[in-house]
Amino acid sequence: MPDLHYPTVDIDFIINQVNASRKLANGGIVKFGSTTTLVIDGPQAIYKRSILIRELEPKQICLEQATTVALRFLFLGQLLEWLVSNRNWKEGAYILSHKQESAN
Repeated sequence: MPDLHYPTVDIDFIINQVNASRKLANGGIVKFGSTTTLVIDGPQAIYKRSILIRELEPKQICLEQATTVALRFLFLGQLLEWLVSNRNWKEGAYILSHKQESAN
C-alpha cells in the first residue's frame, strides 16, 4: 500500500504528456495489468529507451516514477503545475511539525 503522506500522479495525465512530447516510439506504450512500459524513440538499445511504471492504486503512480517519466520526456514543468493544482501539495507539506505531533 502506498504511503498516504506522499502524492500520487494520475497515469492518464502522464500518458497524455508522453504522447504530446513526440519522443515516444511508434507503438511505444505497452500495458500489462498494472504495469505500463514507455519506449522512447531512438537508435539505442531497447533497454536504454524503456521506462517501466507500475500503478500503486488504480490509475495512480508514485511521485518518484512520475518525476522520472517527466524528466525523460521533458515535461517536468507541466508535472509540477499539475501537482500544485490537483493535489494541493507543496514541498514539505507532508511533514508534521512538533506541535502538531504532540496535539495528536
